[in-house]
Amino acid sequence: MNNLVSLKCPVCNEPLTQENNSYLCTNRHTHDIAKEGYVNLLLAQHKRSKNPGDSDEMIRSRQAFLNKGYYKVLLDSIKEQLSFMPQASEQNILDVGCGEGYYMQGMIDISPKLCGIDISKSAVKLAGKRKLGATLCVASAYDLPFFDESFSSIVSVFSPVSATEMERLLKSDGQVIMVGPAPEHLKGLTAHIYDEVLEHKGNYSVIDESESFTLKEQIEIKEEITVKQEDILDLLRMTPYYWQITVEKKEKILALEELRT
Repeated sequence: MNNLVSLKCPVCNEPLTQENNSYLCTNRHTHDIAKEGYVNLLLAQHKRSKNPGDSDEMIRSRQAFLNKGYYKVLLDSIKEQLSFMPQASEQNILDVGCGEGYYMQGMIDISPKLCGIDISKSAVKLAGKRKLGATLCVASAYDLPFFDESFSSIVSVFSPVSATEMERLLKSDGQVIMVGPAPEHLKGLTAHIYDEVLEHKGNYSVIDESESFTLKEQIEIKEEITVKQEDILDLLRMTPYYWQITVEKKEKILALEELRT
């Protein structure tokens, strides 16, 4: 695990130092590094369930789907925004809600100084298997295990964030890149689920309502994709829709020869 920025102990907020396969603070709180290269800094008392975050099934489907390149246009746009930063190749980048690491895998082309957190241990474990040399932690977006002004860029792709935490971690000339669903996001899929398709409202309100951030630019990325039949199940299962719809509707969607959305 490449310790690119200083980690702080979730128990006492003191700096963590790596000793062999563990991180220790001056108070001797110990946090072991897993064989995949991540460290779990989510304290048991801060969990709302035994396995918080997305389910293993959802995470593995998302990894399989993203690895096919269906969202490459989105990844390319994120990389372009990161490349605009001064000394882009030297910037520290944090991916909040990094999931299984698909977007981080692409970001490494811009800067190798990557950190990723996710509340799902299963997701971070898969991200570790990508061998990116990133600092990876199981942690909450509302209590990030880093010190003030550690990052030039913070990225959130379809993930919840805390404006307060991002303000704390961002350098004074830094940027936040928020990715959320546009009104027509996955419309070709939801048309098979709902009689009346409701537009997405995005996930930007927490930032919009914060006095600490100013919107510099808003970009809409649109591309029609044709999902092959063998990938439709992964697409459906990586969304909340899979767990909400009837068996009959699932069977109807999975019977499609292809899905255009």
